[in-house]
Amino acid sequence: MAITYEGRSYQSFQDYLARQASDGLHGGDSAPLYAHPVDGWIIRTLNATPVKSVMNRALDVLVSYQFGYVLASSIFIDDQSFPDIFEVLVRCAKALGIPIPHAVTRHDIALFNAYTAGTDEYAFINVSSALCKHFSIEEACFVVGHECGHIASGHMVYHTVASALANAALGELGPIGPVLKLTAGIPLMAWERRSEVTADRAGLLCCGDIAVAERSLLRLVTGLADVERVDMEDFLRRSKEIQDYHKLTTIKEFLSTHPLIPKRIEALRLFADSEPYYTLSGKPKPEGKTLLSREELDRRVNQIVQP
Repeated sequence: MAITYEGRSYQSFQDYLARQASDGLHGGDSAPLYAHPVDGWIIRTLNATPVKSVMNRALDVLVSYQFGYVLASSIFIDDQSFPDIFEVLVRCAKALGIPIPHAVTRHDIALFNAYTAGTDEYAFINVSSALCKHFSIEEACFVVGHECGHIASGHMVYHTVASALANAALGELGPIGPVLKLTAGIPLMAWERRSEVTADRAGLLCCGDIAVAERSLLRLVTGLADVERVDMEDFLRRSKEIQDYHKLTTIKEFLSTHPLIPKRIEALRLFADSEPYYTLSGKPKPEGKTLLSREELDRRVNQIVQP
């Protein structure tokens, strides 16, 4: 059944699953054309096995248990409640070629944050209430576009598995938890870090402005402080110096699901200066500027997001 908004019709999530859109930004092999190569390869490989359908069914119960209460106590974002954010949601869904996902807001997640949870059969986006209030529409477009990118890329099942595994490693499974985290957990988190690069690219394709995307990422560090008072180049330079000096930072990165914010900004800058970005965004290529090829983009981004 189609969804109608402002006189326009959008496909439902069920229709999308049936068709698995293969036009626009999709490569026809279940990984979007903007995907980080490692992320795309893993998604294609896992989707080619029976594991995804099995996990989808098994995770339905887990998702209901973990997020049912959150959904029941949240405000759904639509054309009646937070219509400005809903318009952003519509814009991002259209840009990435996906149906409009369910989105909610509540106050009890991190100050400026959003996350996507669920499975391929049912996914929703949770946007923090502070983000709804303090981010500009353009900045919200990057954040919501990032989350829509996870849905468009087929990340949902594997992100939920990785999240459950990370929680188990915190003690829910006793001494087994740390063992699982060191075996299955570390490879999954390595994939997650690269999937965040993919989602950042989706956010940029939605907002269309690298300066807006950088500012949105920096707000995750500054919080309520004025982001305009931060010297971006100095922030990136000092972060590199700290990483070079404190070598053990690498160990912490192995156990993280997201790359450091400075790394995400640098990786996104490379994408914004690449042939793939201008091809996928439809923007005219800048005259007199040499753009990165797909191969050079992949090589340089991989250097940044390691380990």
